Amino acid sequence: MLVANMSNGKRLSLGEKWNKSDLIGIRSREKFHCPECGEEVVMKLGSKKSWHFSHLAGGSCQYEYDRESDYHRSGKLMLYDWLKKQGIQAELESYDPLMKQKPDVAFKLQSQKYAIEFQCSVISAEIFEKRTKTYLDHGVIPIWIAAETLVKRKTKNVVSLNNFLYLFIRRHRHSWNIPAFCPISGQFINLHGAIPISARKTITNLEVKSLNQFSIQHLISPAAGKFPFMKIWLNENQKLKSQYLRSPGARQNRFLKELYRNRLSLLSLPPVFGLPVHSSPYIETPSFIWQTYLYLDVFRNFKKGDIIYYASIREAFANRVKRRDIKLRLLPAAGQRDAWYTLAEYVFLLTKLSYLDKIDSGTVQVVKEFVIANSIEEQLEADAEFFAEHQNKIAQLLFNLT
Repeated sequence: MLVANMSNGKRLSLGEKWNKSDLIGIRSREKFHCPECGEEVVMKLGSKKSWHFSHLAGGSCQYEYDRESDYHRSGKLMLYDWLKKQGIQAELESYDPLMKQKPDVAFKLQSQKYAIEFQCSVISAEIFEKRTKTYLDHGVIPIWIAAETLVKRKTKNVVSLNNFLYLFIRRHRHSWNIPAFCPISGQFINLHGAIPISARKTITNLEVKSLNQFSIQHLISPAAGKFPFMKIWLNENQKLKSQYLRSPGARQNRFLKELYRNRLSLLSLPPVFGLPVHSSPYIETPSFIWQTYLYLDVFRNFKKGDIIYYASIREAFANRVKRRDIKLRLLPAAGQRDAWYTLAEYVFLLTKLSYLDKIDSGTVQVVKEFVIANSIEEQLEADAEFFAEHQNKIAQLLFNLT
C-alpha cells in the first residue's frame, strides 16, 4: 500500500513528491500503521520496487494490499498524478469507514464522487459485484480500469474477453466501454463497443492513447461511434460454426443434437438466426444459438398473419435459461439492465427486417416466415442477399443511429 497513518494520526502518502533522504529521516523517528486494521506497517524504500508500506509478517489485516504487484502500485500512482495534473482534487487509497472500502483513487468532479479501481488480478464476480453495489449505494460512481495485461488481442478489432473482463463493461449513453491501462507504456486502451461472437471472442473498436492525450472526460464520458464490423462479424461467425462442427465433442453438443433431431443443419440456418443487437453482452451464449432456440420454440409454430404474444417469446427464452441452454452474463458496472433488453431488441430488429409487425407493446404479427435453405450453397446465396439489403439497418440499431 502507498498510504499509512503516523503516530499523530496524520496520513503519509508515498504518492506525493518526496526526497528519499526526507523519508528515511521520518522513518527513523516514526511508526506507521495501516489505516484499516491499525496494525504496524513498515516503510520500504528499495531501488527495485516502487516505495510502499508493508504489514509485518504474521499480521491479520483482512486487506490484501501487501500482495500488490509493483505494476499495480505504479499504475494507481500514475492515475493519481494524471488526475492532479488536470487540476482534480484526488485522494490516493482513501479508506471510507462507512463503505468499508478503499478505492485506489477517489475524486470528486462537478459534485459527483468517483472511485477508480485499477484491477490487475482476477477477483470473484461476487466480490466485484459487492464492491460495485456498495459504491453505488453510497452515491459513488465506480470506474473499474483493467490492467492492459488482462486484455487479449486477437486482431485489430477482435479481442478475447472472459467473464471477468465483462464485469468491467459500462454503458455510457448508448455505448459500451471497457477502459484498460498500462503503467509500463503509460497508455490507456479503450475498448469502444462490444459485439460478442462467442463466450469470449468479441468485436470492438480499440483506441490507444497516451496519458497526455487522454483527459478525465474521455474516462467518464467515453465517446464511441459507428465502426465497420459486418465483414468481421460474418467471418468470425462462420469460423465459430465450423469450429462447432469440427470439435471432438460435436456429437455430444446439445445444440447440434437438437438441430439434428429437427432435421436442420448448422451451416444452412438463415442469417436472421444470429444477428447482433446492442445488448448482446448480457448473453454469454452465441447469438446464432439462442436465436435459433427462439425459432425452434416459438417462431416456427406460426404462419404469415398469425399473432404472437411477446409473453410467449419471453417464456420460451426463460425456459432455455432455466435449462442452461442459454447462459447469461453478470454486468454489475453496466447499470440496471439485463438480458430481457437483448431479447426485446432482437424482436424489434425482426420488425425492422419485416419478419414481424408490432401490433402493440405485447403483441406482434408474422409478416414473413423464416425460410430454411435446402443446401449450404443456397444458404450462402441467401446470406449475401440478406446482408446486402439489411446490413445498414442492423448497424443503425446496433449503434442507435436511428
